[in-house]
Amino acid sequence: MNQPKEFSFYARRNLFIFSVTRLISELGSSIFKFALSLYILDITGSATVFSMVLGLSILPGVFVNIFAGVVIDRSNKKKVLVITEILSGIALLIFLPIFLLDSTNVMLLAVFSVILSLIQSFTFLTLNASIPNLVEREKVHSANSSYQSIGAIINVLGPILGAITYRAWGLETIVMINGITFISAGLMQLWLQFRKSDEQTVSSSYLDSVKDVFAYINKQKAIMYLLVIFVGINFMLAPLIQVVLPYVTYQELQLSAQQLSVIQGAWFVGVIAGAIVVSRRKVHQFVITKIFILFQLQAILFLTWCFPLLFPSTAGSLIQMTFIFIMILAVTGFFNSMSNVPMISYVQLYTPEHIRAGVFGVISSITMLATPLGIGLYGILLDRIHWVYLPLASGIVALVMGIMAHKNKELRNFFSQNAEPVLNSVGEKERVSAL
Repeated sequence: MNQPKEFSFYARRNLFIFSVTRLISELGSSIFKFALSLYILDITGSATVFSMVLGLSILPGVFVNIFAGVVIDRSNKKKVLVITEILSGIALLIFLPIFLLDSTNVMLLAVFSVILSLIQSFTFLTLNASIPNLVEREKVHSANSSYQSIGAIINVLGPILGAITYRAWGLETIVMINGITFISAGLMQLWLQFRKSDEQTVSSSYLDSVKDVFAYINKQKAIMYLLVIFVGINFMLAPLIQVVLPYVTYQELQLSAQQLSVIQGAWFVGVIAGAIVVSRRKVHQFVITKIFILFQLQAILFLTWCFPLLFPSTAGSLIQMTFIFIMILAVTGFFNSMSNVPMISYVQLYTPEHIRAGVFGVISSITMLATPLGIGLYGILLDRIHWVYLPLASGIVALVMGIMAHKNKELRNFFSQNAEPVLNSVGEKERVSAL
């Protein structure tokens, strides 16, 4: 992939626009979703209704991502990115007067959540598929590091700002501001300069394109193994952080809500620190062949969650327990980010461009499905078995996965390749955009 010299200037500008628009758009989205959650709880007082609306906002992505990825692959990615971002803003501004007329209609809130989720599925898939076209090849990991850091910052600030702005201004003001920020982010993205692809294609049906995506994943064993790893991570990690950690620290160990929030914040601090460190090219090159050693270290850190039972003397000091959990979560987040960024970057670089969004659509759909399933299962198990078995079992399973992945020949070859990414074929006829 020979990159014109003038693209270096555009790549730097692209990275700046990408980072700013992601922060604006996704922080606004996080604030809105958290405020919407509080509003639903306020008007219904029902956890069932709350979970139903939350589920409806997630499920569309699970079922639509695969087909959305194919549409994106066959389209002008810049247009998709700009249009979907602006559409999100327009949808919010259209929703506002309807909401003001019937502010207690839960069905209206649910339908709008589905519509917004569908639009944003296209936005997020386009972003993941576009990063190699926005920056120079050697800067792809830097862009992903930036995206990971922004995501961690948003996960911390979003709920805090959501609660503050909801209590201060109300949901309607948040909707209006968020609509404007989405449109602003979309307009800013008009200045993104996408690298022109050398890929040439022939027309095919959407069904054939979907088949191509699954044929590629089936053929590329390394991608298949990575998909299993992504599913495993999401199935175990999200429940551990979102369900087991609050239950253990708050209910079992009697830590305060403030101590729990600091412990959870330590995870995101670790993620940000890891993303910053791995964004350095030398570190990225060093880490790339040691991804699954980092994965094994994360697994071992899961096992250390059992320390209150293994070392009863620590259980007597709330400050000591808080400090130990802070260190465990911060280091785990650090290793998680250090391994995630290179994995995502390599999948982006070495997946043919004409099916890249489709491949990410499959990965996104399956991992999105794994997360709520894991949360549900871990929640049920917490009521039936001692909590210590969950981090213990998760750590052992993750450790075995990491050892097997590190020894896997296909994965070793995939992450040791240094050749120019193959942007064309998967051994089949080349295809042309139908849009």
